[in-house]
Amino acid sequence: MLLGEPGRTDFDLHFRCCGIPVRVHPGFWAIAALISMPAGREPLPVLGFALAVFLSILIHELGHALAFRQCGIQSHIVLYHFGGLAIPDSISSYVGSSSNYSSRSKIFVTAMGPGIQMLSAILLVLVLRGFGKTDGFLTRAVGIPASWTADPIGTLTDIKSIDGAILPYYPISAFPEEHHQVLKLADSNADQLITPAELVNYEAELEAPGQFAMPLWETVERSPAGLYVDRDILERLTDNRRDVLLVADRGEDQLILWSDVEDSLRQEVTVQNEFLRTFSFGFIQVGLFWALLNLIPVYPLDGGQIMRELFVLSGTRGAVEKSLKLSVACGVITGLIGMRFEMTFLGIMFFLLAYSSYQTLQRMQGRYF
Repeated sequence: MLLGEPGRTDFDLHFRCCGIPVRVHPGFWAIAALISMPAGREPLPVLGFALAVFLSILIHELGHALAFRQCGIQSHIVLYHFGGLAIPDSISSYVGSSSNYSSRSKIFVTAMGPGIQMLSAILLVLVLRGFGKTDGFLTRAVGIPASWTADPIGTLTDIKSIDGAILPYYPISAFPEEHHQVLKLADSNADQLITPAELVNYEAELEAPGQFAMPLWETVERSPAGLYVDRDILERLTDNRRDVLLVADRGEDQLILWSDVEDSLRQEVTVQNEFLRTFSFGFIQVGLFWALLNLIPVYPLDGGQIMRELFVLSGTRGAVEKSLKLSVACGVITGLIGMRFEMTFLGIMFFLLAYSSYQTLQRMQGRYF
């Protein structure tokens, strides 16, 4: 389903990419800037995210245009508002190619857009991994296990998986004041943090097993404990995990605090340049998350157009009407999911798309209102 091309303005940006004419409507920049505002108030992160949106959507439309070219149809690209269009240069060339432009060709052209867009995002993820960096999106924002994408932040999970590597500690201040004197005696490194091992060692010296430890731990058993790394683990590690722990080590007489380990690793694997960091996050977010949304079978998204052609290929009677009914259902479901996860804009957008599909279906069935 082709949408109408926006009118030309004196502020349009024109250039060619891969031999294909590209026009950028000024409305595109306005929306890109608006979307980029949550990236930060400073100009650099806003610019980085806006550039990521521009390049990712341009790549998406290039995928469509190059696929059109493969089918013998010349086209041009227009970027405007929330996305873009790859538009045949003339309706006659588009219609005249109908004998060769089958449903399979239409699926190919439609799928190439999100396909090459996602491929470009995955390529950036691989480049970042090659430099030992995290993208900040897949693991931290989406929650995909780091091991699935070889995210270097996954070293934290690897360390925590070692049996007995991570142990609890409590600040002495978390205990009732009447126990502070005993706890300070048990605090072997005078860091104001008490560990089960320190209490056990203190009791062993006094030959009073359990006399101090059990009552004390019972008083704080519901309090949140801090975590530290057992120093003996260092002797069992020879790889990157050991290096990460050593960076966070404050000295042999101090605990290796887990919070320090997390901070030091994230500092090491995060892209330090603010512009590049925001660009990478935005490019991967748009290239994967937006592209996947675009494949939901809702008109006029790519997924809706692909589903229409699949219905046609199946020989199903009333293929277009069935695809519209599916579009209404998927639009409503996606809208509800968006609202459920407090993505209000996403929810409203899919509700509107569902309603648009419903109106189109009513017109096709001869029901006007």
